[in-house]
Amino acid sequence: MNFSIVIPTWNRSELVEALLESLYVERERYQQGETEVLIVDSSSGNEQDRIKTACMKFNATYIEGDDSVRKKRNKGIKLSTYDYILFIDSDVTVEKGLLDEYVEAYKNPYKVKLGGVLGYTEFVGKKTFWWKMLEKTSLVDSFSFAREYPFHSWTIGNNVSFKKSVLEEIGMFEENFPFKLGGDDLDMTYRVTKAGYMIGSAPNAVTYHSRKTWNNYKAVHDRAKRWGTMENFIVERHPELYKRIIPKNYILELIIFLCLIVVSLLLRSVFPVTIAATWIVANWIIDYVIDACKMGFNSPIYFFGAQIIQMQYEIYRVLGSLKKGSLGALYKGIIFNRFQIKFGMAKEAFRIKKLIWSFLVSCLIWVAYYQYFVK
Repeated sequence: MNFSIVIPTWNRSELVEALLESLYVERERYQQGETEVLIVDSSSGNEQDRIKTACMKFNATYIEGDDSVRKKRNKGIKLSTYDYILFIDSDVTVEKGLLDEYVEAYKNPYKVKLGGVLGYTEFVGKKTFWWKMLEKTSLVDSFSFAREYPFHSWTIGNNVSFKKSVLEEIGMFEENFPFKLGGDDLDMTYRVTKAGYMIGSAPNAVTYHSRKTWNNYKAVHDRAKRWGTMENFIVERHPELYKRIIPKNYILELIIFLCLIVVSLLLRSVFPVTIAATWIVANWIIDYVIDACKMGFNSPIYFFGAQIIQMQYEIYRVLGSLKKGSLGALYKGIIFNRFQIKFGMAKEAFRIKKLIWSFLVSCLIWVAYYQYFVK
């Protein structure tokens, strides 16, 4: 099985060198076919020179590309030689046996119409202040999907392979998204499944993702903004994904808090708004205890910081919806993966029960307080 490995990049010479070295070792040991590596780069100056030198050293093809990641991927597909495309981001290294694991996955033991395969990504490097918050959000969940679900209705663009014929059939990556990167991978991979193909899993095809590119507030905020905003563009292209579901906690808390502020003003009493504030704090405390039980105790700063990051994502998602004249984001959400629904419904039921019970407890606390301590 022959692979064309497409890597879009920009001003990441140090990371590209590490990736190409790991790929060179992997390609040397791979015995089941031919491989090529296409670096599609928009760097300049010394960064460009270093990447070109690394390509020569590790037998990779250097291609000048546009600033847009999606255009770089499309250029790589068009210039590729082989029947199987493997997309890898430039801030990872590969584990030994990566290509063999993809070959095994493509053997298709489930006998389905397979269009692509998703590998597993593990984050490595120093855990910075920002990373310790980010890892407690849902923004990094998709990197581990290959070890959670057998098939996928969408995937991220790193460590994922597709048959070149399938990519050509569906029209490759959509290039008219508002940001230079983000969203196009979800859109493209979902179109693969809409065309009747399945995307399988290669849980042992591992890339190691550097945390260096996620280690400051700007990097974290930009991802939350970009991914939250992108949801609306994906919904425009695929309206069938928008399902009526129970709103996220952040949206429910905001709506109920605003409603109780209005009630407080009408009744000229702080009682309703104190219930709302107590309820929100109680939910966060309960979530923190649950997180500590699962992942071990650490500073509450990281947990509550994660709530703020997640809330930023939701705010940008809702703002994007409002800009398009829709209130849909307040009471709808994207359900991409029917395989995730099976596992997600139990979590949703628990979440709603927790919200109801914590609200009732908050009401009882303040009723008791006013009854016995306020005359």
